[in-house]
Amino acid sequence: MVFVPELREARLKRERRNRRAFIAAIIGCVVLAVAGFGVWRARERKQAQAQSQRREVMARRELDLYAKALETFYADFGRYPSTTEGLAVLVRQPSTLAGWRGPYIEGDYSVDPWGVDYVYSVFNDGRSYILSTYGPEGEASGHPFLQVHSGTPGPSPAPTAVSK
Repeated sequence: MVFVPELREARLKRERRNRRAFIAAIIGCVVLAVAGFGVWRARERKQAQAQSQRREVMARRELDLYAKALETFYADFGRYPSTTEGLAVLVRQPSTLAGWRGPYIEGDYSVDPWGVDYVYSVFNDGRSYILSTYGPEGEASGHPFLQVHSGTPGPSPAPTAVSK
């Protein structure tokens, strides 16, 4: 083998160029991987937010259905269902209640979209109620996420929705 300085210099230059191209390709791959991961995480976060919003809309709709059913029950009996009767009295007739004209609500929505029972409380001898859900944080939050109540006691209380 004959040593030719010009050929050696060209070979070293080509090796340096190839090494730089290889390093640039590796850096490009890493950047693409990080960008792809970022896009994936953003899409996951957006889907989670959309699901959370769908659950909140569903909970608002169910609370509104219950409020209307409770008002119809109030119109028929002059009181809201007792705590022992609960929300089940809106779906099926108990043996102890004569004159029941239900079902007052189609379907049983006693479980909120987060998988926890709605909290129903009745006050003032059946003249007012509060129906609430603790939402995604659950009871650990210590306060209701969404709530429907009868308002001030009277002959025909109007339900109002309260949000966190």
